[in-house]
Amino acid sequence: MLKVSNLSKRFPDGPVLDGVTFILNAGERVGLVGPNGSGKSTLLKIIVGTLRPDSGAVTLGQSDRVGYLAQYPEDALHLTVDEALTTADAALDAARREMDAAVADLARTDLSDDEHEKVMARYASAIERFESCGGYEFEHRAEEVRDGLGLAEIGLERVVSTLSGGQKTRLALARLLLTAPTILLLDEPTNYLDLPALLWLERFVAESQQAAIIVSHDRRFLDQTVTSILELDAETHKLKAYPGNFTAYAEIKEREREKEAAAYQDQVERIDAFEQQIRDLKYKARYTETSTIHFHYRKIAKGVAKRAKSQERRLERYKGEEDRLARPEEEKRLYLKDLAESALKDHRLAVAAQDLRFGYDETTLLDGITLDVHGGDRLALIGANGSGKTTLLRALAGDIDVAGTIRYGDGVQVGYLPQEQPATTETGRKTVLETFRAGVIGYEDQARAFLDKFLLTGDDVMRRVDQLSYGERSKLGLAILVASGANVLLLDEPTSHLDLSAVERVESALIDYPGPLIVTSHDRFFLRRIGITGVVMLENGKLRRLDDLDSYEAEIVTGSGAARRIA
Repeated sequence: MLKVSNLSKRFPDGPVLDGVTFILNAGERVGLVGPNGSGKSTLLKIIVGTLRPDSGAVTLGQSDRVGYLAQYPEDALHLTVDEALTTADAALDAARREMDAAVADLARTDLSDDEHEKVMARYASAIERFESCGGYEFEHRAEEVRDGLGLAEIGLERVVSTLSGGQKTRLALARLLLTAPTILLLDEPTNYLDLPALLWLERFVAESQQAAIIVSHDRRFLDQTVTSILELDAETHKLKAYPGNFTAYAEIKEREREKEAAAYQDQVERIDAFEQQIRDLKYKARYTETSTIHFHYRKIAKGVAKRAKSQERRLERYKGEEDRLARPEEEKRLYLKDLAESALKDHRLAVAAQDLRFGYDETTLLDGITLDVHGGDRLALIGANGSGKTTLLRALAGDIDVAGTIRYGDGVQVGYLPQEQPATTETGRKTVLETFRAGVIGYEDQARAFLDKFLLTGDDVMRRVDQLSYGERSKLGLAILVASGANVLLLDEPTSHLDLSAVERVESALIDYPGPLIVTSHDRFFLRRIGITGVVMLENGKLRRLDDLDSYEAEIVTGSGAARRIA
């Protein structure tokens, strides 16, 4: 059990957590949600002990251990992937080393009988320790985790320092799972996972007996793994619990928004009725005073006017009450209206690619790819990490030279949104506003108005690009893409690094966009929401069409096709 009691934390720019309290029971899995900057990672770091709270306490059960998914340790970069996995459990690794040392001593030919007996005793003791630490079960589990997360495909003899950031993250996740803590703290565990690895992790977590707190923008993953949601409010810095998975939470939140909007509307109507009553009283008093000189009726009119004044004071007091409902904030949306006007809405040919070929060293990424994209097509491009999806999108966008031919329809302008929005030394020094104006719009007021549509407002536009989060860079990239007038969209993991509310805004924008697009994403919830019309899978350099996403998932789970990672 984990008990968090009245945690509060403040940074120089303001409070992050305020009186956060909850209990995590054995085997319970909860999703921790909230916008970027609401304090989710701060809360996890306080729980694991790498950050101290200003007040409050974290209490663990006597036999409980917390495991936190962090960056791969710098002091272990010299190890191979296989060594990194086998040394994940320190006690087990020590027992294994003792066994190996004893075996090496037994191979010596100069041992006396007495020395040989001592080495044998040492060897037996090491075996006993190895078994008591669950050594053989660990080896079986290590093989399952290794294959499930696709680490064998990376190469077990690869040195960790040569791995990409995503590969290191997967290795760190594998090491965490192998240490078998009783409580898992997973901060965006699905980042950098392709669908086979993601499905394996989803099943692993769902079937695990470990308690878990999971931060993820993958709503399908949360639906399949958690049984309750903890929401951190970025305004109040407090925590609120909701029963059920993410879909249940979203439905409750929608009902809360509808109830809040209805209550506010009732309040508006009551105030309107009260104001109308006051106007009627004032009119009646004025009319009586100006239409008669009769003392009795003029006296009545003065009383009516006095009552109207009293009602006005009551209304002003009511408007000033603290518990009066404020107008619900309307959630800002991303608008693709500018794109929608130029989008190819008919079914004429937009892009035709034939016999595309590309590779490097001994790796073939594109091997005779042929693909036609028509107006109205909404294609999901899927495949394992490293299969060449980004390469294909860059080829279609004209970013890289490949063998083969690519033709574009009349009036077609391709817009490409890369997965990462890098900030080089030169571009990083520019502000958001400078970057946007240099790319598309010259006038500052126009640029500010356009960036506001993409939730980059106020002082945000004066920040340097290299100071932005990855999510903010994605919004800037999307804004530039839209302003460019593109009418065919190529989107490479467009929801990476975005929080859930931003992902939902991107979804809504793409749902309204009527033109053709090709999108790569491991977010199955997102792909279903934007209404894809076809699925194409890149595998061993070849492209093949699938019936739908469900058929691909079924392939992975049953072990058919090329993806066979599920144990």
